Amino acid sequence: MKRIASGVVVIVFLLSMHGAARAEETVKATAGLKTWVNSWKKEQPGAESMKTNTSALVGWTAEAEFSNRVFVGISYMVGAFDYIFDRPAGTLEVERNDIDVVLGYRFKHNVDVYTGYRSTRIEEEVTKVKVTLSGPLLGLRGSVPLNNTLSIFGELILLPFINKATYGVTEERETALGWFGGAGVRYAFTRQIAVALGYRYETTKGKHTRVTDTFAGATFDAVYAFE
Repeated sequence: MKRIASGVVVIVFLLSMHGAARAEETVKATAGLKTWVNSWKKEQPGAESMKTNTSALVGWTAEAEFSNRVFVGISYMVGAFDYIFDRPAGTLEVERNDIDVVLGYRFKHNVDVYTGYRSTRIEEEVTKVKVTLSGPLLGLRGSVPLNNTLSIFGELILLPFINKATYGVTEERETALGWFGGAGVRYAFTRQIAVALGYRYETTKGKHTRVTDTFAGATFDAVYAFE
């Protein structure tokens, strides 16, 4: 139900942006699909590190830029396949979904700075243990055109999370500091349609538990610009 509700929020956001873009020529709106094929590595003091199979997050993204170069955006991603840890005690299957909301400023020469909020929700399939990492984010991204159709891009985000783990009626909290980096190439088929292929690395570390979670893998995005 939460996945459906989140999807509805994104669709409403897309439709509202499309209407705004048509009503006001100074608003530039884009929408697209996102895929992140990745694996998850967990490291904790005193224990052997664990790594999952290759999984994938898929979702939607939407953004609107106004005449004063201020932009707002939202993205939502959900696991297409569960992450699977093979342990001596048995297989552990975990699902994940993310939602980001951002507000930023676009400088000349294709450089953006932004802030916002991210919530990452992870849940074990059998035990139903839930872990939520949520908090503010601070990001910087940019792109360099190579010609009229091809460009390279990069992004860096700092993530001071509040890590909340729920075990039935028991709840534990701690600060989890993290960062995310990504880079790749983008190809524009037309003024409206573009695709991007890249690599994304994301890591967080609990302040007290010292547990480090790292997700890394290839990304693929397809974007449509409304005119």
